[in-house]
Amino acid sequence: MPESKKQLDCLLISPPTFYRDDKNIWKEINSNFPPLGLADMAGYVCEHGHSVKIVDCNIEAPSVESFEKYFITNFLNDFKSIKVIGLTSVTSTIKKAYEIAKICKKYYPEALIVFGGVHATFVTKEVIEHEFVDIVVVGEGEITLEEILAGKELEQIDGIVFKKQEGGEIKIITNRSRQRIMDLNAMPLPAYDLLPILKYKPAKGSYKKLPAMSMMTSRGCPGRCTFCSKTLGNVMVFKSAETIFKEIKFLVESYGIKQILFYDDTFTVFRENVIKLCDLFIENKMDLAWTCFARVDFIDFSMLEKMKKAGCHQIMYGVENIDETVLRNINKKINLEQVINATAWTKKAGIECRLAFMVGNPGDSVSAIKKNIEFVKKINPDLLIVNITTPFPGTEMFKWAHEKGLILTYDWDDYTLAKPVMKLENMSVEEIRNLYRIMFRSFYFRPRYIINKILSIRSLDDFKILFDGLKALVSFFFKKKAV
Repeated sequence: MPESKKQLDCLLISPPTFYRDDKNIWKEINSNFPPLGLADMAGYVCEHGHSVKIVDCNIEAPSVESFEKYFITNFLNDFKSIKVIGLTSVTSTIKKAYEIAKICKKYYPEALIVFGGVHATFVTKEVIEHEFVDIVVVGEGEITLEEILAGKELEQIDGIVFKKQEGGEIKIITNRSRQRIMDLNAMPLPAYDLLPILKYKPAKGSYKKLPAMSMMTSRGCPGRCTFCSKTLGNVMVFKSAETIFKEIKFLVESYGIKQILFYDDTFTVFRENVIKLCDLFIENKMDLAWTCFARVDFIDFSMLEKMKKAGCHQIMYGVENIDETVLRNINKKINLEQVINATAWTKKAGIECRLAFMVGNPGDSVSAIKKNIEFVKKINPDLLIVNITTPFPGTEMFKWAHEKGLILTYDWDDYTLAKPVMKLENMSVEEIRNLYRIMFRSFYFRPRYIINKILSIRSLDDFKILFDGLKALVSFFFKKKAV
């Protein structure tokens, strides 16, 4: 007799990345990285005895159509029921998440459809009012999801907004906020076994070795930048160096991971913890390459020397702009001297320096961006990333632009960091688009830059990485836009 179908407690889904604009650098240089938040939640609920699966659409089903086929083959044929189907989403993928929720409800109408993530946290009313959404999780989801799976009364679960039938009407109930998780060391390992670990490949130019894995070692950010969503507020908590090392050792021994990409917004905030982690790498002779993000005001040369010795080969600093008025407008709280010092120290330590800028900030102008271009060429970092300023829901910038009627579109598919969605007083949409591309082109197609990159090749891997990056840039600048 055929084996009877089972029940699955929880299916977690990360929708596919969506790029409407062909002229988007991220479409060319980005590959894929795992849904770390889902892995954290899966690890927590698994530890509490619930059965869980994760579908990362960017790996398994990169379109809504392919998701439905994948879903039927891998779930409908195996599971008679699914108790909870959870979807996470950023703003640019939320519409795809809605479409996937509709498919899930079609085949498992009794399943609770739960949305979480940054967009659901800040645009809760829109999300909960969607036809196929039953519950929205606001903020951190581990404890909340476990309580939902355990069957706790929804009215008693902190951190959710949900629909309730009352007298033939559907009412929306908002519960009190959930308290932050303050001890990350007490959390179980992310459920790496539920992810296709060896299929992930980081963005071109950001790695030295494969296989690679991204990690988050902290939550929260001490900054107050107006363009940044504060999903968890300004209070920052972090894993100890020992906990981080243990997790990395597990990845190395279980999956042969050779590269770690730390995706914390400000990895270097807790200096002593970073130094201790570097010492653990050095003492244990870890043959590991790694990268991180940092602020120019949370770095020093002795720290960089230690990081280099421990295997760090690239750091990205969010600079955004060098104009003092623009920096004040976005509340960046850095200055030109810090940018110059951080770049020089990083290069002197033998670590690749990657700077990130934005075009289209409040107060920006054509002349200000041209000064940024000349400045970047002068200090000559190893890599440059440029985004078009995007006021995401939940940010101070979005609130400001919305109140002043400056938002050009509320079509979330356009919020990809490569298309202007906000009007500026001193720059037109077309000027923003052009300067976005000019900033890339003027930096990467300099003879000095090209020659230095060629001379830096030391191995076949170096050549392959450089060639992949070149292909991405050529495609970005010269590929014809789809009709």
